[in-house]
Amino acid sequence: MALPLILRLGSQYCGKQIKIRGRKLSSVPLNPVSGLNVFDSYSKKKSPLLTKHPNILTWYICGPTVYDFAHIGHAWCYVNFDIMRRIMEQYFNLNVIQVMNITDIDDKIIQKAIDEKVDFKEVSSKYEMAFLNDLDSLSVQKPTVLTKVSDFIPQIISFIEALLHRELAYTTDDGSVYFNLNTYVKRYEYGKLKPFQMSTVELKNSRNYNDFALWKAAKSDTEPSWTPSWGGKGRPGWHIECSAMASYVFGPSVDVHSGGIDLLFPHHENEEAQCCAYHEIPQWVGHWIHSNLLRLSGGTKMSKSLKNTVSIKEFLQTYSADQFRMMCLLSSYRNDMELTEASLRLAKDFLDVVREFFIECRFFLRNNTNMLQSSIDSKLLLTSLVETESMVKSHLGDDFNTAQATSAVRKLILLTRKEINNSSIGNRKATDHNPGIAAVASVLNFVSKYFSNLGLTSAGNLVNTMEMDASLIIDNFVEFRSQIRQCALDMKSNQQGKDDSSSTVNTRKILLTACDRIREDLKLKGIQLKDQEKTTTWTLVR
Repeated sequence: MALPLILRLGSQYCGKQIKIRGRKLSSVPLNPVSGLNVFDSYSKKKSPLLTKHPNILTWYICGPTVYDFAHIGHAWCYVNFDIMRRIMEQYFNLNVIQVMNITDIDDKIIQKAIDEKVDFKEVSSKYEMAFLNDLDSLSVQKPTVLTKVSDFIPQIISFIEALLHRELAYTTDDGSVYFNLNTYVKRYEYGKLKPFQMSTVELKNSRNYNDFALWKAAKSDTEPSWTPSWGGKGRPGWHIECSAMASYVFGPSVDVHSGGIDLLFPHHENEEAQCCAYHEIPQWVGHWIHSNLLRLSGGTKMSKSLKNTVSIKEFLQTYSADQFRMMCLLSSYRNDMELTEASLRLAKDFLDVVREFFIECRFFLRNNTNMLQSSIDSKLLLTSLVETESMVKSHLGDDFNTAQATSAVRKLILLTRKEINNSSIGNRKATDHNPGIAAVASVLNFVSKYFSNLGLTSAGNLVNTMEMDASLIIDNFVEFRSQIRQCALDMKSNQQGKDDSSSTVNTRKILLTACDRIREDLKLKGIQLKDQEKTTTWTLVR
């Protein structure tokens, strides 16, 4: 969607009021997304997801401050939000308009530029590109709109000017601007996301300990700075950036705002306060969604200051993006997660189960195109498929419960594999109906689509070219063995009623013994042969 259309979409909600959860929002009727409930960090409970515009969801997500490479803790947050977005789009038919910011002006960026003796833009550009490449490596969809702070300085200045005009902000002697929290709490609610106690302590620059910087005066002529209307050459504070950019794109309301749980306070609380003050409304965000933290083994927080982080690029040298995403799918975004060998092994084991399922299904479908009738219980599989589809939609609608949804899919996978591996075959006519083929194919399509919808890059393509080539080799070998075996059996039938010559008996015995030995050898290698009267099929076994 083009940016002008998004801006019109945001502006049409201005000045209209309705109530939701006791808070006034907009007189435009809100649209509940049927079947989708999300946990809201404000209300501290699950509630129906509501959008301002039918089938369109506006979403602001806090992006990175680009002074270093992103680490795997950041990946946990962005992959989880990507999974949510895919669920909204694929299962609830929402047109998701997602805006993400890039903070490319910050104390840490400036300090790194000084240390490396380069321009701050060189530092921020380097790590911005690395971050976007990391997202691509993790199969995280790009945001609809990407906003950089350095591109929005005029909008940020205009935002601050409005707060100064309403006496909800004030300037200091050095030209800095602070948010006036004492004045704000007399008109609006503060502490929505976290209980808060006002302090009366005064600091050197601000009037109150709780007041936070909207504009920071330049410390030297060498750092990036701009001159606003109130004087005070400087640059934006951290919190104001997101408020100004999100308001520019979406106007006075946004359906969903998300970020890591470590941003809940003070960053998100201050964003909400700034926007309520700017738009003169009691509530800006419809739903606050926060992802919990990915911790190291033992519960240790991952932090650059502790120098215990693993970059995304380093992580992907050892583990796959699908393995990390599967770890996310098997857990909950609202729970702390420990990055351990056990959690990664669990994810890999599940991927192996899915991979083997795809292989077995495809080999079954291939083998059942010949003159064979399978004993697959098609009614059982199709009934289980319908039940699983319903459970998956229900679980995904329950605050994106991918763990339960994926568990339901796993049960269907195991049931299908059991049916395939326990099936028997017999002769049939070419005109006979074989319902097992359609049942297995239906389950295969559903499972493939499920994992593809949630962002697994190898879903539906887990049987690679080498494996398919290997299957053709096995096909040819099994066919050759089958012909040898059939030749030996024909030798026996041709000799019925006659005196067997010792050479014929020995030849038949040697051939059948060799066929039996091959069958046992292949079984040890995970290939199960099933000898029928005049043919042989094969399947993979664990």
